[in-house]
Amino acid sequence: MQYTTISKQGPRISRLSMGCGRLPENDDESTQLIHAVIDAGVNFFETATFYCNNRCIEKTGLGIKGRRDEVMVQVKVGTDPDSSADGYRRAAEEQFVRMGIDRADFFQVGWIAWERMPLVLRKGGAMEGIRKMQDEGLVKHVGFTGHDTPENFIKILETGVFESMTVSYNLLNRMYEKTLDRAGELGIGVIVMNPVGGGMLGTPSPALQQLLPGGSATTAGAALRFVLTHPAVTTACSGMNSLAELKENVAAVEAAAAMSAEERTLVQKILDEYQALGEQFCTGCKYCQPCPNDVDIPSNFRLFNYNKVYGLLDWARAQYGGMKAETRATACTRCGQCEPKCPQKIRIMDQLEAVANALGE
Repeated sequence: MQYTTISKQGPRISRLSMGCGRLPENDDESTQLIHAVIDAGVNFFETATFYCNNRCIEKTGLGIKGRRDEVMVQVKVGTDPDSSADGYRRAAEEQFVRMGIDRADFFQVGWIAWERMPLVLRKGGAMEGIRKMQDEGLVKHVGFTGHDTPENFIKILETGVFESMTVSYNLLNRMYEKTLDRAGELGIGVIVMNPVGGGMLGTPSPALQQLLPGGSATTAGAALRFVLTHPAVTTACSGMNSLAELKENVAAVEAAAAMSAEERTLVQKILDEYQALGEQFCTGCKYCQPCPNDVDIPSNFRLFNYNKVYGLLDWARAQYGGMKAETRATACTRCGQCEPKCPQKIRIMDQLEAVANALGE
């Protein structure tokens, strides 16, 4: 395992970190996986209350029990107009109790946007509560996460309030590339979520495997190498679900040799050509769900993107045909409830129509 420091004053952190949103359903299997992750040298665990059908906090707690001093845990609390210092503290302490810990090494202001910064920084607001928890040793390092525009995230970075940020970044979604660059200039740590595109990049793609200098044995390996060779990235947070995924990811970290500026420019040029194949890429965050008509929007988009990016039309059509009729794109009634929820601002209704045309009979 390779390590670096997060932010100018931050601790030593593994370059591969554990996103706890895809832990096995069985608690014993989940605990075994977490132990293997720690044994592999991973020392950073990212959590959220709603992961794993609202059991992420408890599952993570079971996994790190007895090994707390070997790992750093990140918790997060969302922001809204009613966010207050006391409310933030209560929400954080509730997570501590559920996880069986007495402190959080990292605390994230969750799902933040530039327009909410005055709420966070106001007297009696979230940051006041966080600073008090820091003074009491309940919280060490403070960061943020969300889905605002790259420009707005740069403005948040430039406030100097945060030591780290967590954003989505991968081979197929480079929207925050300039934000990462600015974080690097400011010495702010970057935790990358969705480094393998929500699992999309787990599918073999010879073109992507040969994209990086020297090639990669797997597409997921290429995806992790791409993320980790960005000079501003501190750690790639992968939602690992099995020992096989852990082994593959550790190998990718070991192979993540730096790329020259010229090599990275060439890779980005090729990726621009790939991205031109589709306007937007769904990361599978599932914020659009549930659909009132039971359409499985992320699954439809995943199959569509496999076709558009990799040209796997026959495979995508076969998978689409195997879906229940009510979950296919053809069942969309264009009610519009999904689109305001999408952090990537995908025109979901139009995209579903395109899916039906491409993959349907």
